[in-house]
Amino acid sequence: MHDPGQVVLVAEVTALRGKCEQLRRALDELIPQSLAEGGVITFRLHEDRHEPGHFTLYERFRNQHSVDWHVQTDHFALALEAFTEFAQGGAPKITYYRMLTD
Repeated sequence: MHDPGQVVLVAEVTALRGKCEQLRRALDELIPQSLAEGGVITFRLHEDRHEPGHFTLYERFRNQHSVDWHVQTDHFALALEAFTEFAQGGAPKITYYRMLTD
């Protein structure tokens, strides 16, 4: 049974031309540090099969407090810097979801 307090985020970001590898490295560094947080359940990176350099992060947190904690971490701040430097629009598009099923 799923916990209705869990929060799912989907973050989409596309690398600037010629910056795909730099953005990918920044995302690769973010993942293990985020997974080490107590409130993070899932943190998975995907790349669009038809649009290389377009990345989607699927993030699942225990509750909103866990999300709030995550965005205050040093590794999240470093990811924001990388988005500013390597991503179109300087930031990911983030969509928040409520879990309805597992």
